[in-house]
Amino acid sequence: MIRIPLHPEPFPRDRIPEKLAARGILINRYAGDFFAHPAFVTEKAGDLSVVILSVGEIGLAEGGTLGEIAGILGKNRLKPCPPNTGLFLRLAWTDQPESADPVLTGTHSAPDGAVTVFSEPLEPDDAFPKGLYLRKAAGKLWLRGYVCDSGYRFPAKAQLAFRA
Repeated sequence: MIRIPLHPEPFPRDRIPEKLAARGILINRYAGDFFAHPAFVTEKAGDLSVVILSVGEIGLAEGGTLGEIAGILGKNRLKPCPPNTGLFLRLAWTDQPESADPVLTGTHSAPDGAVTVFSEPLEPDDAFPKGLYLRKAAGKLWLRGYVCDSGYRFPAKAQLAFRA
């Protein structure tokens, strides 16, 4: 378990590329789509405590879907993160451990070393990014968006960030 207190400074949405570039953080197309959604705001921040746990650690030993994960949060005194948490977490957490697998695409599963930020989806459409995940691969920090349908099962070892 990793607990990370965040004290993000709000900033305008149009400064996202500048903020990320200043720290050498890379994004994928899905992250850009996620940032462009009207419900994604950077102006609201405030204090937030994030805890990183595996899907197994929250009680889903066989893994779980987004719905199953959401259904068990209350038992663990956890909450979904606001949609902007991934952005603020990536900006603050620069010493994420390196992934053993540098491959960034094509696996259709939670990549090695990734931390998926658990938040409510901004859109019900399965083609729209469900959220963001953080990863350090080949020495580079990434903030990547991901898509999945309601049947996708996160493996028990998958690491997720929750609001504590």
